[in-house]
Amino acid sequence: MLYYLENTELAECKTYEYSRYKPMTDRGITLIAYRKLRYFPITPKLQRLFMSSNTTKWHQSHDVVDGVMVHPSDGEV
Repeated sequence: MLYYLENTELAECKTYEYSRYKPMTDRGITLIAYRKLRYFPITPKLQRLFMSSNTTKWHQSHDVVDGVMVHPSDGEV
């Protein structure tokens, strides 16, 4: 279950009633989640990739092997 928007404050899964947090130990009142979902936007990474002159040169002229798709530009439309 994703604890997001209206489910942010829930401490248990709605469906299976599993706890969101690990059992308390001697860490005080700090709650530690079992899992965390991290989101990394792909757009800035692709922009940085294609800003490199080395990457763009390879996309323009790469080794072509007959009968083997080395790059998506080798495929049929």
